[in-house]
Amino acid sequence: MLRLSKLTDYGLLITHFLLQQKEDEKLRMESIATGTHLPLATVRKLLKHLVDAKVIASYRGANGGYQVNRSAEDISVAEIIEAIEGPIRMTECSQNSGSCDLEETCALKTPLNSINEIVMNFLKTITLAELSTHCDAKDLLPQPVSFGKNNQ
Repeated sequence: MLRLSKLTDYGLLITHFLLQQKEDEKLRMESIATGTHLPLATVRKLLKHLVDAKVIASYRGANGGYQVNRSAEDISVAEIIEAIEGPIRMTECSQNSGSCDLEETCALKTPLNSINEIVMNFLKTITLAELSTHCDAKDLLPQPVSFGKNNQ
């Protein structure tokens, strides 16, 4: 099954929550946990991933906290997914060569890698600004892709 983990969903929620704050406002971890209704331990874990991926900035000191250092238009859904889960891939062989005994003879490797690339590129085009507008997800879909001569 292809789906986002709960942690990735929560990472999107945290980033969205921080984007709703005043431009220069830094929030403490506890405030983020309260505002998103997530356990503090989960928020701590996700903030580390998001800071490491440079999606969120962390500031120390009495006036420290967390804030998003880019606009919602400059942060893609793919960035959040990759920050939490690592590289986007539908199959093991799409990222790790030599991970499957059938890799050399598999007739599906190339088309599955193409699908993986299409999904990854599509997720890179969806920004958090688009998610925030509550648009119909169908409006974000790319045109259908044809893999064979007979597909219309």
